[in-house]
Amino acid sequence: MTHTSTDLTGALARFASTLNLADVPAVVKADARRLLLDAIGCIIAATQTRMAPIAYGLAEFMGESKVASVAGRKERASIAAAVYANGRLGNCMDLDETFPVGHHFGVPAVVAALALAEAHKATGSQLLQAVIAGYELGGRVASASGPPMILKDGYLTGFPVLYSCSASAVFAAAGSAIQLESQDERLARQTLGIAGSNTPVPVASKWAESTHLPDCKYADAGWSALAGVFAARSAAIGATGFSTILDGDYGLIRMCGIDAFEPDTLVGGFGSRWMLADITYKPWPTCRWTHQPLTALVKATAGANVDPQQIERVFIGTNLLLCTPRFCNPKPRTFSSRQFSIPHAVAMALLGIPAGALWLDEAQDHDPMVTALREKVTVEQWDRANTFACHIVRGQVRNMPARATVLMRDGARLEAETEFALGDPWTSDTAYGDEDVIEKFRRVSGLSTARATEVIEFVMNVEARTSVEPIVSVLRNANQNH
Repeated sequence: MTHTSTDLTGALARFASTLNLADVPAVVKADARRLLLDAIGCIIAATQTRMAPIAYGLAEFMGESKVASVAGRKERASIAAAVYANGRLGNCMDLDETFPVGHHFGVPAVVAALALAEAHKATGSQLLQAVIAGYELGGRVASASGPPMILKDGYLTGFPVLYSCSASAVFAAAGSAIQLESQDERLARQTLGIAGSNTPVPVASKWAESTHLPDCKYADAGWSALAGVFAARSAAIGATGFSTILDGDYGLIRMCGIDAFEPDTLVGGFGSRWMLADITYKPWPTCRWTHQPLTALVKATAGANVDPQQIERVFIGTNLLLCTPRFCNPKPRTFSSRQFSIPHAVAMALLGIPAGALWLDEAQDHDPMVTALREKVTVEQWDRANTFACHIVRGQVRNMPARATVLMRDGARLEAETEFALGDPWTSDTAYGDEDVIEKFRRVSGLSTARATEVIEFVMNVEARTSVEPIVSVLRNANQNH
């Protein structure tokens, strides 16, 4: 039912502060457990990347209070340090979940919940309840924002001058913090007001115009997560924020570059429409928009035993969004550029490189097999792919057609099309269940079989746990368990 109240901020504050796990459907709790496991896997995987020393250095900058765990560090750190470092690690590889507007806020919801649950000695049920509250707030802000594009009559016609991927991440962390700080609606409203005013500036459009992409990305997930937790702690000790941060002509969604939005996407369907039902998972450490082309490539080459040296050309048919420079770049020079280059992703997939830290390693730029394959990839517009704008539901992209064609030197032609990517929840062929997320966790985390099993069993039975220590101890010992 459409929400008619003008008090959008109050509606979100009420939801976040009163959410009770007993009222959450079983299927949504299952989604939240998978999110928790996936995010932990992404965080641990990133301890093997170039971003780990950066995250650790910034964690040290934020203080040494031994309260909360940082992945890959034996000693506990401050809450702020753990939230920032784990958040930065979890998103740095672009391997984390994606909400179908192109936002990532699952990691901020999880890292805020983990750090506060550890600090407050919370139970597993409280941890899961916080993750759900966080993801739901992030998803509603993201849905209200819509995808980073201008649509007209069912077609993509351009890109916004201003657009934010940060606000949803900040509000996701704030939602988790509202729960674990046991805030009532009054305090939660202040938390949201402070979170909104501390949201980073909308840099997504600057990101979109860049080819050689920097580490700061479209949003610093660590900083966004910290802003959400900081807001909750600020409100708890008496600070006030904009109590109508989401309302009126100067509400936060408008500040993030959105001229108009449907309030129902923000506050409609509480208790019946769950954002977690639309979570998408990533098999590969690349921008989610590239996963439809990669899924088509996997379908095209399945069972063909393709010899990469015998490939003549690879053609990727996709939409206008993916025909922009950062996606077509055959010579990515940075850690983040490799996550957005379709030619690089195609080369990695065809060469069978494990979908983890090695996929993004600088050494790939100097491998003649990799560089040769990248140059053989052509990304081109395909008219049917541009119809994806006709399949937007409450601001969220659903069908996103793509095709892949591999031409071999012997004249063979391998070709496939898809409308959905592996990890999309809307078809049985692509949806990820427990076993899919568990398999990804084992593969990307690099943990020993025994340690991985320990984490999996904890998460899949998290509601029965009286302490989160077993799971955060694995984070602290991550580098010793590879």
